[in-house]
Amino acid sequence: MKISFDQFSKLWRGQDDFRLREIDCGIKLRAVCLDTMCDDAKVSAFVLQPLAYVGEATSIDEVERKLAAGTGVRQPPNLYAAAEDFTNGYTLIFDGQDNCISVDTRTVIGRGIAEPPTSMVMRGPREGFVEDIKVNITLLRKRLKTPDFRIVNLAVGKYTNTAVAVCYIEGITRQSIVDDVVQRLQSVKTDGILDSSYLARYLDVNKTFLFRRVGSTEKPDIAVGKMLEGRIAIIVDGSPMVLTLPYLFVEDMQAPGDYYENSAMTTLSRALRFVSVIASVLLPALYVCLQVYNYQIIPLRFLITVLNASEAIPFSPLSEMILVLIVFDILREANLRMPSAVGISLSLVGAIVLGDAAVQAGLLGAPAVMIGALSGIGLFTLPDNTLILSLLRLIVTFVAGIMGLLGVILSTMAIIVYLCAMQDYKTPFLAPFAPDIPEDRQDAIAQIPVPNMKKRPKSIPNDNDDRRG
Repeated sequence: MKISFDQFSKLWRGQDDFRLREIDCGIKLRAVCLDTMCDDAKVSAFVLQPLAYVGEATSIDEVERKLAAGTGVRQPPNLYAAAEDFTNGYTLIFDGQDNCISVDTRTVIGRGIAEPPTSMVMRGPREGFVEDIKVNITLLRKRLKTPDFRIVNLAVGKYTNTAVAVCYIEGITRQSIVDDVVQRLQSVKTDGILDSSYLARYLDVNKTFLFRRVGSTEKPDIAVGKMLEGRIAIIVDGSPMVLTLPYLFVEDMQAPGDYYENSAMTTLSRALRFVSVIASVLLPALYVCLQVYNYQIIPLRFLITVLNASEAIPFSPLSEMILVLIVFDILREANLRMPSAVGISLSLVGAIVLGDAAVQAGLLGAPAVMIGALSGIGLFTLPDNTLILSLLRLIVTFVAGIMGLLGVILSTMAIIVYLCAMQDYKTPFLAPFAPDIPEDRQDAIAQIPVPNMKKRPKSIPNDNDDRRG
C-alpha cells in the first residue's frame, strides 16, 4: 500500500523533535525520525551510512537490501503502521513514489534488571521485570527456549499507542482462552494505557468489586511457572508488573520463594498465611460481638481483665474498635507515602507512642489496641490484598456490632458465597476447594515435593495436563 510522504509529514511537521534528512543515492530519499525516541548512533549506523556510502540504488527494494546492518527493517503496510513505528522510535525512509521503509533505531532508556522490591526471596532467581517490553520478553524467552513460546503483539490506547504482548505456550494454553484475551484487548477503547493495572480492569470479565481477578508478578520465573500451568502472561510497555490469566484466589497464599524451599516448610508458611488472613478479618468482629452480646463465651478471668481495661473508656466497644482500625489504616497510608527514613519513624511513633498514649489517657482500651495491631499485622501476609481485606474487616466488624455472633456468621457466609460465584475464563475463583478438585490440592495450601507434581492443574484450562512433556 502506498504511503504519501506529504500526508505523513502534515501530522508531524512543527514538532520540536521532528528530524528530516534528504539523501541522494541514485534515487532521492527522505529520512524522518523523532529525535527524542531515536538513538543518534543507530540512525547513523543503520540508515545514513549505508545509504550514503554503498553505491547507487534504483528502487525502494534495493534500498531495503542496502540496509542490511539494521536488524529491524520492513515496509509498513499502511499509514497507521508507519505512524506506530515512527512514534516508537523507528526511522522512516520515503522515496518519490510513496513507498516507505521503517528501520529500528529505538533508543534504550530505563533502569537495569534488579531484584523487585515487592517479591524478595531468600533463595531463587533475583531478576525482576523492568519497564521495557523488549527486555521483559527477553527475560521470558531466556527461560522458555522452545518454538512453542508464542507472542501476540498489540497496540492499545488512542494517544499512548502502548505496546502490549500476549505471551503463552502453544500446546499447553487453551487457544480459546488466548483468543478471548486478545479479543478483549483489541476491544479496549481508551485514551491511554499507562500501566498494566489499567488493562487488568478491562480483563476482569465480571468487573468484580472486591477481589482482583487478574494476577500480577514482577518475577520472570513466577510468570514462566504460571505459563507452564496453562496461563497467559500479558506484558505492557512501561510497566514492570506482568499480568497473568486465569487467576485463582489460592495464588495469593503462594509466595515467590515457595518453590525453592522444602515442601514441608512451604506448607507451614502457607497455612500461617491462611490463618493470618482469617484472623485479620474476624478478630476485631469477634472481639466486639463477644464483649457486647456473647460475653458468656469468654472465660471468666479473661472477661474480668477485659472489663477492667475498658470500664473507663468513653466509647462503646464497636465505636472503640472502629476507631482503632481507622487509626491503623491512616498510619499505613501515611507510611506508604512518606520517604523511607521518615516512614520508619512514623510507624514507630504511631504504633507505639500514639497507642500507648491513647491507652494511658483512657481513650482506648489496651485489648482493643492489641486486637487492632494483630489484625493489621495479619493483613500484610497478603500485601496485594491489604486494602480489600481492610475494607472487609471494617464491614464484618460493623455487622458484628449490630447483630452479634450471628452477624459474623452471616457476613462470613455472604463473602464465601460471593467468592464461589466468581468465575473468569472458565476458571472457578475458589478452585480447587469450590468446586472440589482433589488433584489440584498438590499445590494449594499444602504442597507436595515438586518432582511429584506430574499433572498440571485441572482448574486452569489447558491442552496438555502432563508436566513431563
